[in-house]
Amino acid sequence: MAEVKDQPPWTTAQSQAQFTAITRLRWRMLRNGLRRKGGVGDLLATLVLIPIFAAVVIFPTVGSGAAAFYFASKGDFGKIAIILWAIFALCQLASIQLGQPGTTFDPTQLIRFPVNFAGYAAIRTFFGLLSPANAISTLASFTVAVGITVARPGLWVYAFTALAAFAVTNIFFTRMVFAWVDRWLSTRRAREIFTGVLVIGSLGFQYLNFTFNPGLQRGHQSHARAAARLATATDFYHRAEPVLALLPPGLTVNAVIAGNTGRIGLFAAEVLGTLLFASLFFAIFAMRLYKEFRGENFSDVANAVANPTAKKATGTLAATAPGLPEPSSAPHSAASQTIAAVFQKEFITLRRNTGIFYSLVAPLVMVVLFANMRAARAPVYILFPSAVAYTLMGIAPLCYNSLGLEAAGIQFFFLAPVRMRNVFVAKNLMNAGLAFIEIVAVFIAISYVSHAPSPMMTLSVLLWAVFTMSVTLAVGNWRSVTAPKKIDPARTANKQASPLSALLSIGLLLVCAGAGASVMLLANYFSAPWILPPSMLVLALGGVSVYVKSLGTLDQLLADNRDTLSEVLCKA
Repeated sequence: MAEVKDQPPWTTAQSQAQFTAITRLRWRMLRNGLRRKGGVGDLLATLVLIPIFAAVVIFPTVGSGAAAFYFASKGDFGKIAIILWAIFALCQLASIQLGQPGTTFDPTQLIRFPVNFAGYAAIRTFFGLLSPANAISTLASFTVAVGITVARPGLWVYAFTALAAFAVTNIFFTRMVFAWVDRWLSTRRAREIFTGVLVIGSLGFQYLNFTFNPGLQRGHQSHARAAARLATATDFYHRAEPVLALLPPGLTVNAVIAGNTGRIGLFAAEVLGTLLFASLFFAIFAMRLYKEFRGENFSDVANAVANPTAKKATGTLAATAPGLPEPSSAPHSAASQTIAAVFQKEFITLRRNTGIFYSLVAPLVMVVLFANMRAARAPVYILFPSAVAYTLMGIAPLCYNSLGLEAAGIQFFFLAPVRMRNVFVAKNLMNAGLAFIEIVAVFIAISYVSHAPSPMMTLSVLLWAVFTMSVTLAVGNWRSVTAPKKIDPARTANKQASPLSALLSIGLLLVCAGAGASVMLLANYFSAPWILPPSMLVLALGGVSVYVKSLGTLDQLLADNRDTLSEVLCKA
């Protein structure tokens, strides 16, 4: 056998060529993506949503800078640590709510090419720098440095150096956490546990906010009780301050204080301590990347293959599965069997998809807490419709990508002797059932914190919900076919729908809410609440007619877009 000669060492020019090739690849894929069907619409939707997201970013960044200016001008630098802890918490919360940045292609596929580990780690790190959470935390850290500089101009070098180290540490911490979260979420059991912890954490955070924030309390006694609790929490914070001073926010503030007193050596030591945390976070992040680079692959499919006990005989499934209806040649019976089977499958998918579960629970929790805060100030005829409209925001995006979780399984629907119209009816019934459950939960919550809405108001809101969900499902079915998006429940970077679909869901919900609010305002203006039910009934009938008519075009629409569905949903 011929001897294999030692290959020459990897050169810097080769690394530069690789990065140039990847950059050109992403640019080409972006250009080609605009040529595909719906690509220009998604780009326009993204451009429309950018100012909205920018406005959301402005509030925490400007607030952080203003608070830093106030504390620095007073010479109370120690309280800036509270701002930095808030930035850290906001970064993690934004990472959970907004996800990590989705890329044009999966960067893990680069391990199939001659890329060394250093280049692979650099590419993966770069892909995460533009996430919404990192952008918010970096801008907030920058404004804190600006606020300190405006208050104390002589500290500008110390402030920007210390806050830059803090921003880098925050970025690597987020990258580390979500790299390992993606690893943990590769199994269904881990996703269920993670969602449970997330829901409990969200509930706990909101409970603490409403318990210790005096501004959210009603009545003098409640305000005094909340102030006392806040004083207790503040005392606990001061006791834990020596330990918190050893963490990046405390080290950053101590560095600014050291710069203010002219102790350059202590300032350098504090900044070095912050950078050591950044190095530690990057090292743990690199450990995860190295396992991926070596070919580690975890997923529900891989676990099922690796576990021989999970294999079951499938040849007699149709004959032995309990609860399945017997085959029938009657058309209406075949349709009902299809709807029942797909509905059962959708229920199992919902039960196993923790991301959808969280998107349903989170708006409901916010409604309960907001209703408890505003119960004494807002009349129930405004509170109940507003709460229902807000709750539907968690369900509407699910309707715009009904086929996203099917992935390659969409081929089974194409091969099976079923009408896709019946498949969509089952999926729509699941979404409508979720909406009904959410509305019932909102009704119970508002009845508990305030008093139950009148029967006339309840009927009117239910009819408005029928109108809204009917129109949403009609438009959502069309977008599910013409603009599908593959969803991987094991990846935190996934969005439920395309940018244009997300914009359409928000816009359509606002239009429906505007129609319902207009009728309510007219009824209130003329002091004629009796006109609400018939008016909402007209809207509901119109929405149902639009939905029924849209079902008649689904089979042809799917036939025309079968290639697009297969290309998007079946890709690796």
